Amino acid sequence: MAASRLKEMAIFAIRKKMRMYPNPTVNDVDRQAAASAFAVAPASARGFTLLEVMIVIMIIGVMAAVAVPAYSTWRANQAVSSAQQTLLAQLKQARVLAVSENRSVSVTFTSTSYTFDANMSGTCDVCRNEQVNLGRFAGNLTLSPTTTRTFSSRGTANSGTITLTAGSSSRDITINVIGRAY
Repeated sequence: MAASRLKEMAIFAIRKKMRMYPNPTVNDVDRQAAASAFAVAPASARGFTLLEVMIVIMIIGVMAAVAVPAYSTWRANQAVSSAQQTLLAQLKQARVLAVSENRSVSVTFTSTSYTFDANMSGTCDVCRNEQVNLGRFAGNLTLSPTTTRTFSSRGTANSGTITLTAGSSSRDITINVIGRAY
């Protein structure tokens, strides 16, 4: 009897570690007592309470309320930064092209786009009046002032500051008299 009891206790210990619970039988009192020690709560008692679910929903709501404005600001900053880098690269390209080909190159600005005219009299169709729409960076991105910057064959340009703005984010590009953009 002691050996069978020891064997049964070893089986219950293994089942407990493996989380396998025996089905109690009505006829076996010892098994019934042992099974009640390892019994799992009935399906109706498992799950989350309404209070727990409401607390989780409130936490998610607070996190979303904090994250959405931060994401909007980050997105506006990224749009202005990308547009600034693209415009700065094309302004530098215009200056280099003007000096290397000994001719004038102009960049014309509107409030929502700019036109890079690298081929005022040549035959390059790809280079002629390349228009860059600022809407590809962000829908609310604007550019000011709306003037034309012309780089001469010596690399000089009409100086000034160009401001890119999207929401509360803005960046400036300065062109000095000798045509350097920064």
